[in-house]
Amino acid sequence: MPSRPSPLPLPSPAAALPAALQPAGEPQRHAALSWSTALADGLVLLVAAVCLFWGLGAAPIRDTNEALYADIALTMAHGGSWIIPHLDGVPYIEKPPLLYWLMAWCFKLFGVGAWQARLPDALAAWLTALGCIAFGRLMRAPLAGRFAALVVGTALGYVLIARTILFDPLLVLFWLTALACTVVAVQRQQRAWLRLAAVAVALATLTKGPMALLLLGLVVVVQLLLAPGRHQRGALLRFYLDPWAIGLFVLIVAPWHVAALQTLPGFGWFFFVNETIGRFLGTRIPDDFHHGPWWYYGPKLLIGFFQWTPVLAAIAWLTPRLQGDGPAADSARWARNTAVVLTVFFSAAGDKGAYYLLPVVPLVAWWLGVRLQAALHTADSGALHTALGWGAMLFGLAALGLWSLTWTRPLHAELLRSGLPHAQFGWLPELVLSLAAVALLSAVLLHARRLLLGLALFGLTALIMVDFSTQLAVAKTAEVSQKQVAADMRQHLAPQVQWFSWQTFEDHDASLLLYGSRKLYVIDSTSRDLWFGCKDDPRQTTCVDAAALQRARASGQPVAVWVARSRLQSWLDSGLAQGMQSQPFKDSVVFYDNGAP
Repeated sequence: MPSRPSPLPLPSPAAALPAALQPAGEPQRHAALSWSTALADGLVLLVAAVCLFWGLGAAPIRDTNEALYADIALTMAHGGSWIIPHLDGVPYIEKPPLLYWLMAWCFKLFGVGAWQARLPDALAAWLTALGCIAFGRLMRAPLAGRFAALVVGTALGYVLIARTILFDPLLVLFWLTALACTVVAVQRQQRAWLRLAAVAVALATLTKGPMALLLLGLVVVVQLLLAPGRHQRGALLRFYLDPWAIGLFVLIVAPWHVAALQTLPGFGWFFFVNETIGRFLGTRIPDDFHHGPWWYYGPKLLIGFFQWTPVLAAIAWLTPRLQGDGPAADSARWARNTAVVLTVFFSAAGDKGAYYLLPVVPLVAWWLGVRLQAALHTADSGALHTALGWGAMLFGLAALGLWSLTWTRPLHAELLRSGLPHAQFGWLPELVLSLAAVALLSAVLLHARRLLLGLALFGLTALIMVDFSTQLAVAKTAEVSQKQVAADMRQHLAPQVQWFSWQTFEDHDASLLLYGSRKLYVIDSTSRDLWFGCKDDPRQTTCVDAAALQRARASGQPVAVWVARSRLQSWLDSGLAQGMQSQPFKDSVVFYDNGAP
């Protein structure tokens, strides 16, 4: 049997020698390997970039957290407070401001739009993939780094979250950087790396709050107690408690927290107690979070990895356990243990969210990537290549199975009943056939031991699914955003119209702030996101009563009231619609009065 070339050859030891001592031809060989490595890294990062940035601004800003966070950033960009985030004119302090700052700067630099608002998160995910490659080189495990980067940049669940305005993709970038620097610091016993970790976890804290520091501390304590390695626990504990690292962390996080405490009464209780401790215990006021059983995250993680699940399963099944105390194996154990700690921690929490376990995706990918690299450098790795090919083929066969099911009458009816537009339903067979073709072709490449090309092509299945998801969001604009409502109402409304919303906010009509009006008055608000800001708002700058609408109409002010169809009867029963015109939409009706002529 002909010998198989190593899929990711490591640099020759002679490459580290001075040029005069290197064998003839060694510099050229080393240069060729460097170019090969750079091209391989570039291919992975290109695939990740295409999946993360393609059509980033095509879908409208949705009436979910996207609209809330984008409005806060837009307020900052237009002269609002950069210390206390404001939503619709009232304080909104559930999260720290770093993501808002980045979005505000994107608005200032590139203008206001959907892709500008989503850019910080998508870029954070791409930088996480880049960080995986850099960490792979640092740990002398380049294949593991590329594999983890490819999974991060193409796993469907991870990519869809990264293309949405949320705090978690940015949090993952900083938090995993802090973890990686901690691992290197312990391995090399160099406090400089520990201080870099302090900077990174400080930025993670400014992204999503104190939980970032608490989780890193929990991981370090578990590792210290259960797997200290060759280090003495006492000496390792003293190493962690580096005064310079602690000082750097405090120096970065303290200014904003102190300024917020001094600026806004009630900030300390709401941010530190209610939002952090109360959310974990499930006692937060108001209750605006998801609940679920202890196994809640099992299906969510499968969706997070999605097309990579059978490939990862093949690696986990066929590769041997990690051996030795080398830097790559040691870091892989850290990643595995951290993934377990995070999963147990969030499964025990009262508050559940699919994106909370986003860090587990790169952690598992790195752990299995190290095992993959170790297995591919053994004498007989043919079975592993075959298994990887079967993993890709399994996803392709699943896509073919879905394609065949789309022709069955029950699934056809169910898909249409779920709200899938006819145009997208018609394109569904092409979607699944494309997925099957790409997956099966990548399986052929993997069987032929073309590892990098096979995995990179398999990663591109994410682009097909992302493109379909984007087209679907555009087609369902009327159901997920008020962009079209605002555009249509401009034809009916007088200039300087004052917008009201009847009782609802956030998941229903929040994007009106971006597409319809920079101010939205909420009548008899039931909003949980506005709860803190409105409870101490005696001047009714945002949350108002029905008298505010009556006063506006009496003064001749043009008004428009957005009413969800689920609240239409209570609106009509109030009698406030008398004398107003109406314009119906799919999920709402807008009542308006253009005021005195």
